[in-house]
Amino acid sequence: MAITDILMVNRGAREIAPKVWTIGGQGNSLIIDHGEGVILVDAGPGKDITDAMIQGLRQVTEKRVTHIVISHGHLGYNFGVHQWNEHAKARNEPPPVLVGHERVAERYQRYRETAGLQSYTNTRQFRSLYPADFPEHWFANPQLSYQETLRIVGTERDIVLRHAPSETDDATAVWLPSEALLYGGPACISSCPNAGSPYRIARSPLRWAQTLESFFELRPKVLVPEFGRTLTDKQEIEDALTIPVRAIRWLRAAVVERMNLGLSENEILHDLAYPPELFGHRFMRPVYGCPDYLVREIWRLENGWWDRNPTSLHPARNVDVAAEIVQLIEDPQRVLARARQLASQGKVQLALHVVDLLALANDDSPAVKQAHELKAELLFARASQMTSVVSGNLMKSDAESLLGKPIGSSDQSDAETAFSWT
Repeated sequence: MAITDILMVNRGAREIAPKVWTIGGQGNSLIIDHGEGVILVDAGPGKDITDAMIQGLRQVTEKRVTHIVISHGHLGYNFGVHQWNEHAKARNEPPPVLVGHERVAERYQRYRETAGLQSYTNTRQFRSLYPADFPEHWFANPQLSYQETLRIVGTERDIVLRHAPSETDDATAVWLPSEALLYGGPACISSCPNAGSPYRIARSPLRWAQTLESFFELRPKVLVPEFGRTLTDKQEIEDALTIPVRAIRWLRAAVVERMNLGLSENEILHDLAYPPELFGHRFMRPVYGCPDYLVREIWRLENGWWDRNPTSLHPARNVDVAAEIVQLIEDPQRVLARARQLASQGKVQLALHVVDLLALANDDSPAVKQAHELKAELLFARASQMTSVVSGNLMKSDAESLLGKPIGSSDQSDAETAFSWT
């Protein structure tokens, strides 16, 4: 996935309805003329990208920005609020009113409290150094918040903000009744819903499905996803809003059926066969989220964290267990040879499990060092097999850590695979 696919930095203002434009920020930002001024959906990730957004706005209108709507509280989407405020000041205009769901402030506070965790996880997931010391301007709380809906009345059109829980519990969709235009925000990502992401808190797939069902009931004629092109074809819009729902509800029933039979999470993952008419559809492409993540999320919302092995209920330290296993292996080279043999047979995932007999240890012995190097090699190979950019990135990041290299360093020669917030 190229950096331009994620941030969309090369896209200027594009009119998608009379006096309604998409503009490239971190995904599709939106400009809506309501008469007295314009509303901006998401201020962008800041610095040059937000500056380019401001220039793009001024190429299509000189009206002032009255409101900035926060589509959701994920990091990066509204780092540039202060630049829009400075732009308003330079024009002798009042700063835009910042609008968002009432849960945005709570999310921002959680991010402040877990700054080290956010740095750790985002650096590895997006393979770009992410600071643990957050600039305060990253977290501009809404000055106007709402619970379910908020109507902003204009002289040319009304704008309705709708709570759209999906990837986040603070997500906002934007509905223009006069044009039947819907901006779906993070609920509409034109691919497999990103619930169950390995590093993220619980995101209910069923709640996401219910949000998409509420969108479909609006019968939009124009659908703007968080990323990608605007949809105007009736069948495409219907597919975008119904195929993920059907897939999620199929998964829910299939996973619950197997849970009721006593199958474990691992057993369910290997027992399921995803119907191609749903999971092969382009609106379920596993490019970020993937079906396995959804299965795990459905499991997680019905089960505890325990893997049901009594040994792991009150575990010893992992490094202590690994040290004991290494001591029991009389011929470490046999383990390494078997892992290489499995990889040569195309069984890279199985090879990873085998090499972990040595690679999970934390000592300076030659065999463990070789295991770390082999595991890194296997992780790079396994990452190349992943359709989900999240899975691939996590594997490559861990491989670099095992080799003592900076995270993201193996991508430096290929800017198309890099990710950057700014």
